[in-house]
Amino acid sequence: MSASLFTSSAWADIGDTPVIGGVFNASEIMKQQIVSSLTYSTKLTRDITLFTIGGMSLDAYILTLPLDSKTKTRVIAQLSDPTYAIPLGHFLYSFYDRYTGLSDADEFKHYLATIYDEAQLKQFEHSLYHFGSAQEKPSEQETGSAKHQGAHSQGIKADRQFIASMVTIYDALVDIGMWQDMDTVPANYTYLTQSAADLQLVDKIQPIIIELTAKAASSMDAGEMKASVLAIIEDNKPEHKGKVNNKAQALTITLIDFVRLNVLKAYRQFVFKTEREQALNAWMQDTFDADSDALIGFLESQQQRRYSVQVTVDGLQQSLIEGLVDQSNPFIHRAYQMHSRAADFKPQVEVTVEPEHQQQVKFMTQLAKETYRDPNYLPFFKRLYRDNPNSIAQVGISSTPTISVRNLPIIKTGAKVSGEGGTGIPNFHFVDRSEDRAYYFFGNDALQLDRLMDSHGVRTMFDRLDYLITLNCNGQYDWNAHTSYDGLVNLGLGEAQRDYGEKRCTRELQERAKVEVKLRKDRSELIDDIRGYQGISFVDIFTKLTKKWKIEQAISELAKLDGQGMPDHTLIYNPWSDHFAHFTGPFSDEIIMPTGELNRLDFWLDKTEQVYKDAGIYDQTLWGMAGDHGLSPVFYALNPERQVFDNLSKQLGYPLLVKKISSDEGEGPKMTNALNYASNKGVDVVVASTAGGNMMMDFFNAKSGWDQQPIYSDLINWTPINAPMQSDTVDIVTETANSLSESLDYMVIRQRACHAEGCQVRLIGHRDGVRLDELVERRGDKLFYSSTKGGVPKLLDITSLNPYRHSPSQAEIAHFTELQNLCMTQAKVDDVSSWCNVAQWRDLTRYTPRPDSVSQIASLYDEPRAGTINLFPKAGIGFNTKVPGRHAGESFSEKDAFIGFWGTPIGPNANTLKIEENGSLAPTLYEFLTGEQVVPGENGWGYPSLLNKLDIQ
Repeated sequence: MSASLFTSSAWADIGDTPVIGGVFNASEIMKQQIVSSLTYSTKLTRDITLFTIGGMSLDAYILTLPLDSKTKTRVIAQLSDPTYAIPLGHFLYSFYDRYTGLSDADEFKHYLATIYDEAQLKQFEHSLYHFGSAQEKPSEQETGSAKHQGAHSQGIKADRQFIASMVTIYDALVDIGMWQDMDTVPANYTYLTQSAADLQLVDKIQPIIIELTAKAASSMDAGEMKASVLAIIEDNKPEHKGKVNNKAQALTITLIDFVRLNVLKAYRQFVFKTEREQALNAWMQDTFDADSDALIGFLESQQQRRYSVQVTVDGLQQSLIEGLVDQSNPFIHRAYQMHSRAADFKPQVEVTVEPEHQQQVKFMTQLAKETYRDPNYLPFFKRLYRDNPNSIAQVGISSTPTISVRNLPIIKTGAKVSGEGGTGIPNFHFVDRSEDRAYYFFGNDALQLDRLMDSHGVRTMFDRLDYLITLNCNGQYDWNAHTSYDGLVNLGLGEAQRDYGEKRCTRELQERAKVEVKLRKDRSELIDDIRGYQGISFVDIFTKLTKKWKIEQAISELAKLDGQGMPDHTLIYNPWSDHFAHFTGPFSDEIIMPTGELNRLDFWLDKTEQVYKDAGIYDQTLWGMAGDHGLSPVFYALNPERQVFDNLSKQLGYPLLVKKISSDEGEGPKMTNALNYASNKGVDVVVASTAGGNMMMDFFNAKSGWDQQPIYSDLINWTPINAPMQSDTVDIVTETANSLSESLDYMVIRQRACHAEGCQVRLIGHRDGVRLDELVERRGDKLFYSSTKGGVPKLLDITSLNPYRHSPSQAEIAHFTELQNLCMTQAKVDDVSSWCNVAQWRDLTRYTPRPDSVSQIASLYDEPRAGTINLFPKAGIGFNTKVPGRHAGESFSEKDAFIGFWGTPIGPNANTLKIEENGSLAPTLYEFLTGEQVVPGENGWGYPSLLNKLDIQ
């Protein structure tokens, strides 16, 4: 590098800038002068000796895999070719060394045995916990719960057979030239397309995939899973070639994309670390020669730099946690009352069923009736609420619908769903009319999520912080993470091998913490050595040269270790409190007991925090955590498509063409052929359900064309395809509302076409047997909510106080009343200037059972793929579900997502976070880490940073 880059004048531009000159100096240099020079060249790595896999050389490890003899011989023969061996080696490392070397023991269960005695633990038993080393035979009820859990799990089991299968696929891909002659590692992965070359590739790989699948099927017991696998094998027959949604081809496409993507990702991580080490060493050596004071400044800044930890927890609800750590809060009592009157939620006419798993709520009953004192119950969360009362939002907002596939990208990236840089993912499923493609993300379409996000230009924290050291612990959207533990692997193994992903990421951090301690010591000694060197006279040439050589050696060693220290930014994803709450109920013993999932989460959060203390960087770290939604119990369930369309079809005397693209909650995944999927034309309606709390209907009768979303006026004049005459129209809105009058909370429909600048939606629901029609209109930042019949609208409960939270003070009641008067009474439909803005409506609705409801409903259709009609069931009811826990609905316990921050950097004068969106998690941590101001609507940010409210020291 040119020494001119490191002159005093060049450094002045950075060093003279307030704040950046201290804390952010090193990060800025990494970004502008070191990492920016990386080329991701494969050539510089080709002579590097491969590390071991599982303690063995690569060839020895390959010999241990259950490969057929021909494949094994061919692989071994090619290991001398670095273009073949290096990508394979790092791919295997990412799926072997990172996931092995730890016992299968349940670490949390072992911890419980050290703090509770036998009698206590036997009192804490439930379907997910049994006292003792050997689990007792589960009851019939528990067996049913486990069956649904297994059906719902969609992960990857990284065992030897899986790895052998991946090696076989990799070898076949290389054999036909897919990985030859790579001079530069591609910046992005290119998914398979319908090009002739890609289809030829699929044809060549498919027989290999089917052979592997047939071997797997031969060892399966008879049942639903084996039948699904045999159906895939059946589609491989010649007579099925070209069949729409051919599952044999679908599986082949998925596995090719999976292998190629992960090989490339692992290789990119390796090349980045190698090039970064070399560039950092070169920069420090050159800077030492050109301006040793500048190097001292850099090293001191490295010692002072900031760290962030971004914890994302599926299903983490603020008021539930608050109620568990402080029983004076009314949440648990209210939840207990809901369970006590479960029978009151049953519709009298609509046909319903009860979930197969009966919710066990013994512990909630105890909490509701007496004070529970236990220092070992949620100790981390108790300390968190005690020490950080202002920086945990009193009410957290999950965007509508409150579904993970929509909200997890929001809390991980800070991007909105719609608009430039938005995720473009409105729900767990949607129909893309521009390409006539239906997506459903429980199944192999889950692998399309990264592609969809990338196609919309979403920037993840790993993308934004690619010049820093980053770690992904079990999350998704990690293409530019520098070390990554795969979320699908964690899902595949973590249900059966508890603490699977948590143990592996904690081990990673613990190893890095040891290096970090050494790094901080080495930097300090290097700074002293450089200052000592500066004091040596040029006359004493021998001493000065000897000291210089020592410093150069120290710089090289420091550069080697630097990337192995604690990550600047860590993302941790924990899916389990949501995963098990679906099958056992959100307030069940399995979730809230001392042996339940929330206490398990508490245990791992405490262990993670301790690692940062051990590393000596806790005081420089800002922690942030958000949930993507909460959950609500289901006592009765029904299938809306049957309730509406089966009955309507009988009335009309001809069949309605209904296409369902989703599984019911508790059922198994779906498989879609990404290159030959079924068309949605020629059907009346596509329906899909989400997590028991939302059902989305897509109709295709808009006057403006098939690819446009119908509005209210289209839907009340709907002509089914099989109607005898075009004039035989049906008011599908009324038919739906009447058919679901007992179970429907409300439906939401576009009243007018929606776009970024504005939208008007209609809400329809029944209250006390009377249909209510209401309108929410958004124009820019202004909102107007009204009833079509005049008077105060009722469906969003804006005049009701939230029974799950403490009663407001007199001053708060006065403020609530003032806002109601301002937003409802004084607002005039024909005077937009009189309407309340989003912030005022959010302030008003924080007192109600539906926080931020008006704004969320007004923005539901900002993304055109959000469906034609969205149905939300009443409390206690589940749509298309077999399990007792739901979300995606509009009840308070579903919408109230946790968002909070903690750590030494937060000052004593932090502002109280009253009501905040969970999407503010990433922007706040980014602004803390980089010093760059986050502006919503710019640079892909969709949500504000809350850093200015945290009194950062």
